[in-house]
Amino acid sequence: MTDRWRQILSRYGQTVTLYRQGQEEGTVCRAFLQPVQEKGADFFQRQPTPLGLVRQDRWICLGGPDMALDELGDGYLAWGDQTFTVRSAQPVYLGEELVYWWGLLAVRD
Repeated sequence: MTDRWRQILSRYGQTVTLYRQGQEEGTVCRAFLQPVQEKGADFFQRQPTPLGLVRQDRWICLGGPDMALDELGDGYLAWGDQTFTVRSAQPVYLGEELVYWWGLLAVRD
């Protein structure tokens, strides 16, 4: 299952860089990043898109088993010109095998 997930990420994922606390050089990885869409939030944190208003301050990240989002400390994740802090992260297993990492990200100021 892990090999299949890596193939999907390499073909369809975005290139992101993980910067661990205290390290100047980042680790390049592939992941899926998607803004969190929810109702009833502050209007100023939303941006119009062809699909409607989208929150720009919180994002979901799905990454490969090598990303270890819980080990960044005060580090961050960079994608394009945006940087994100990991608010919450957890590994997702299929049986005994770590398949991917799920993370909730916040845009850094």
